[in-house]
Amino acid sequence: MNNFLKSCMIFCLLIFQQTNLFCQESNTKNWWILPSSLVGLGILASSQDVKNFQVDVYHHSFSSFHTSVDDFLQYTPTLINVGLSLAHPDAIKRKEKVGRFVIGTLSYALLTQGLKRTLEVARPNGGEHSFPSGHAATAFFGAHLLAKDIGKEKPVLAYLGYGLASSTALLRMANNQHWLSDVLVGAGIGISAAEFSRYIYPKLEGKWKQKHGFQMNPLMGNNFYAIQLSLELP
Repeated sequence: MNNFLKSCMIFCLLIFQQTNLFCQESNTKNWWILPSSLVGLGILASSQDVKNFQVDVYHHSFSSFHTSVDDFLQYTPTLINVGLSLAHPDAIKRKEKVGRFVIGTLSYALLTQGLKRTLEVARPNGGEHSFPSGHAATAFFGAHLLAKDIGKEKPVLAYLGYGLASSTALLRMANNQHWLSDVLVGAGIGISAAEFSRYIYPKLEGKWKQKHGFQMNPLMGNNFYAIQLSLELP
């Protein structure tokens, strides 16, 4: 079996296995298995043979295919989580989710954009800044936060989040916008950013709140969702 197809199958199996794990235990210590495996697969899939096979698959099966659904689909796991947050009666829980979202988004955005500008990998369609996929990072960041937040109580939504993220990654390849290696590494970055935000947010909030009176609160209305930051200066 070609390495391209093997990587796709392993990708799907990893997502399924890790979703099961997060639905059973939200604070698993083995979180690193999925992102490190995805990045490793991405490195292996960056070979020219895999790229040549992907080009052949595209020209034989997807040359006339085009959709912009992936541009919206990347945000759907996060939007599901935002909707659940708005409905949550606990304001502290909402604030924590907003804080993790801000930290995680900054983390994966800086990393993906930095790598894009540094490595300058060409896209399959000839465009610039292919590696890694920002769409995949965004989608899997949102899916992973969703799974960690509600996977144990609502496993169906955790599966849905990862399914939407996986669909985003596959559509990026079907649209000839990204190589397989791009979406695999992008997914790994997004998941790592989600874990990083969950780890660092309590430490930052406790430190700043204690020393500087720092607080972050969500503001919600019928047509908006915003963040209020307050800092008490000496």
